[in-house]
Amino acid sequence: MNPSFLKQGNYVSLIASIIILLGLIYLEIEGISYALSLTFIFIMWIVWFLALPSFAYYHLARLEKPKIMDYFAILAIMITLVGLIIVTFLREFLGIEIIIAGYSFEPIAGISIYLTANKINKIFSSLFFWGAVIFTAGIPLYLVNFGYMSIIGDVIKILGIIGLLSLSRKLKV
Repeated sequence: MNPSFLKQGNYVSLIASIIILLGLIYLEIEGISYALSLTFIFIMWIVWFLALPSFAYYHLARLEKPKIMDYFAILAIMITLVGLIIVTFLREFLGIEIIIAGYSFEPIAGISIYLTANKINKIFSSLFFWGAVIFTAGIPLYLVNFGYMSIIGDVIKILGIIGLLSLSRKLKV
């Protein structure tokens, strides 16, 4: 494992998670139709672009089971790109559905991060991983006006990332 790249990946993930949280809160307040607004689409593009350096840093970190990260992260990035293109140019809700499908691979890709970070701290790595799982599982609940589960999952994930970053001094980064 390369702790420096793991730390950089965590910083990018933290920034993306905070931006996602902003979008999730607005989506909860404004309703599901907000997902087709220019503001929300812009937020999604920012998050998508942040996925690229995040993936690169995690790839360079030489995580445990790297093929899980490589395969599922690339799949998630490609699928969400298709969804973003559809929602941006056609303003079709199908694009949002495709983005959600792409995000379903995030926790699977995160297994590599979890296994690696678990060696640093079991609690923070679990918060990071299970927060991502709860976040992802909660996204479809926006359809029934219960997006809070996704918001809670994202907050849990953020707490896990912050905890891991706070321990990075011990890793000689």
